[in-house]
Amino acid sequence: MTKQARSLVTREAILRSAGAVFSEHGYSAAMLSDVVAAAGVTQGSLYFHFASKHALASEVLLRQHERAVELIEGVDPQARSLESLVLFSVGFTRQIVTDPIVRGGLRLSTDSPLSFPAIASRPYEDWIDACEAMLVGAAAEGDVDPGRDLHSLARFVMSSYTGVQVVSQAITGWSDLLPRVREMWAIILPEILVADRRADAAVLAALVPDTA
Repeated sequence: MTKQARSLVTREAILRSAGAVFSEHGYSAAMLSDVVAAAGVTQGSLYFHFASKHALASEVLLRQHERAVELIEGVDPQARSLESLVLFSVGFTRQIVTDPIVRGGLRLSTDSPLSFPAIASRPYEDWIDACEAMLVGAAAEGDVDPGRDLHSLARFVMSSYTGVQVVSQAITGWSDLLPRVREMWAIILPEILVADRRADAAVLAALVPDTA
């Protein structure tokens, strides 16, 4: 392995370990010594890649945002828009369950947003915009009343999802997140769908699996 390749591997190990540490302890209580131990690197190696705890946490947040953008860009343009919205939530939930960088980024953005004013709000803004675009598509397909305030509805949906994942993290460490997301959709979808499409709510909610 070349020196550059080893450096990239070390950087990724530090970021994954930092995600796990920030996820567990939050920004204020997280210790760089815990990141060093979890990553199996030296303190000098960590500081070679990241000048401070703030710089490391900022990179975790940016990486978490990149993963969310990948999900948004991966939405199938041929799929029914509400189906795409539900499946987007499934993809993001799987990221939370399986990816420590995503978990760390979420903990940082919910616990310490004022420490990262230029970064922490960006994922939420992009999720709301993506949700609104899918709701606009759903309105064009006749699933949602186009006369509704779709931006406010998108903000409500994404705020509901955020609340679900925060409560799931606090109670079960996200182990029940997929069932809780399915429960969320089972409640929200009948309120989103127009009257003659409400029978589809259960089918759409059932797109959320039990496990990742």
